[in-house]
Amino acid sequence: MMSKIILAGLTFCLLSCSGAQIQRLTAKKADITFEKTSNFNGLSKYVQDAIFLSQLVEKTYPRLYTKIPKDLYKKSSEEFISDAASVKDNLEFENLAQKFMAQLKDGHTAISLSLYREKKLYPVYFYKEKQNWKVFNISKTIDSSVVGSRIVSINDIPISEVEKKVENFNSGENSFYRLADFRFQIQLPKYLEAIGLIDSEKPLKISTERNDKNYTFELTPSKKRAYYKVRPLANKYPITDKKNDGFYIETDQKKDFAYLQMNTCLDLVVLKDGIGNYTNFITRPLAMLYLKSQYKDARNFGKTLQSLFMEVNAKNINNLIIDLRYNTGGDERLGKQLIWYLTESDSIRGFTEYIQVSEYFKEHVKNDYKYYNQLYKDKYGVSIPKGEIDITSDLFPKPFFFNITAKDDPFLLDENIPKFKGKVYVLIGNTTFSAGQILATTLADNNLATIVGKPTGNKPSTQTGASGFKLPKTKTLGTISYSYMERPNSHRNEEDALYPDIETYATFETWLAGNDVSFDSIMNEISKQNEKN
Repeated sequence: MMSKIILAGLTFCLLSCSGAQIQRLTAKKADITFEKTSNFNGLSKYVQDAIFLSQLVEKTYPRLYTKIPKDLYKKSSEEFISDAASVKDNLEFENLAQKFMAQLKDGHTAISLSLYREKKLYPVYFYKEKQNWKVFNISKTIDSSVVGSRIVSINDIPISEVEKKVENFNSGENSFYRLADFRFQIQLPKYLEAIGLIDSEKPLKISTERNDKNYTFELTPSKKRAYYKVRPLANKYPITDKKNDGFYIETDQKKDFAYLQMNTCLDLVVLKDGIGNYTNFITRPLAMLYLKSQYKDARNFGKTLQSLFMEVNAKNINNLIIDLRYNTGGDERLGKQLIWYLTESDSIRGFTEYIQVSEYFKEHVKNDYKYYNQLYKDKYGVSIPKGEIDITSDLFPKPFFFNITAKDDPFLLDENIPKFKGKVYVLIGNTTFSAGQILATTLADNNLATIVGKPTGNKPSTQTGASGFKLPKTKTLGTISYSYMERPNSHRNEEDALYPDIETYATFETWLAGNDVSFDSIMNEISKQNEKN
């Protein structure tokens, strides 16, 4: 597959003001020809953009009707357009459009919401356990005994019903991802209003329980907030604390393991190679400056891997731990670089990619379109047709590593370093997403690693390859998928996440105690193995 940056969740941090500004500069107006089913004269800009967005999805989104039956999509589009007629401002339209997009259950397809830029917030944070929500921190105006209590209801709505409201609004392929951000979204009055939990800036009533005692308290939004000092004890394994936004390595010869914290699938090599897909000569320098600041210590993954495996060989280390819990994605070729050092096999099974060729794809992902179109012309003598194309099998029937090993590929691969033959463990979590998830799933489906932690926030076989767009009338920003990726083991396509071999969950109490339960389980596995040897 050609170089492409998977945008959602990593290229532009939509919760960041500076990130939103960069996205506004680089997002392209969604220019497609659509059917004017009625006279547009007199229609509000919100109705026009609702019609535009519904047809943009219909013409562009890969395998749309596998997500939602055609008749239901038509019905939801009609309701969206009808509701847009009563919209009074851009924020209300954004929320309405997001509810429409959320039905696709796709973490790469969403509206960029300005409600995240609120300044008056409810002074509370939540902590998500496997089953329960706990109060992570709270305003000092509330008794400190509430911290750590289990949340029962919000505004008299049971927490299970609150979760449904969150999932109906947030984008994502599974509950793990759709619920992940609610831990801080609970602070946002306009978000809570958008999901139907409160009326504008009214007090937020939260009922909790601990040791059979019930607590109910109310909060009001404020610009100035004072919280309790809730600090976990020092991590039992401090190397697993998030070190930076790039790559971190450490080895322990005595305990016989090497640790790679891979927090992104982006480095400057792939950024320079793929940034032309979504910027022009004016906006490219701005985007590069922003991305460099966001992904510091992610300069050249090839050099990181070279250093790691040279040290592994020098110290004769037999266990490699790859931590992807903070990895929200990037470019899948960085994952291939890592796998290249882990196997001598030339029959690794990778993901199969299906591109939805559309007018939008042709105009908005121009570099990829030109590349695929030329390959298609060379093979068939005609331009690539609209519709779904299996580019992996049809255009690239090549070995797994073909797009990192060619002479003109920009990746450093040190052939003087022996391939790693020890045990590989991969740590994953609910925010392991996109290219991070692709790396973990490829390792799992090829039986190259033991997977440990919590399920990923990304369904392995799903729509992806998000492209940023700007609606023509309201200038609303969003992203939409243009490809479908199928995992190596297609028999598991229906699984809504990559589930670990060893599933571990931290409670609020174990987190406070400084215990990294996932890493601890790997240490136990290594100890058992060493005892056998």
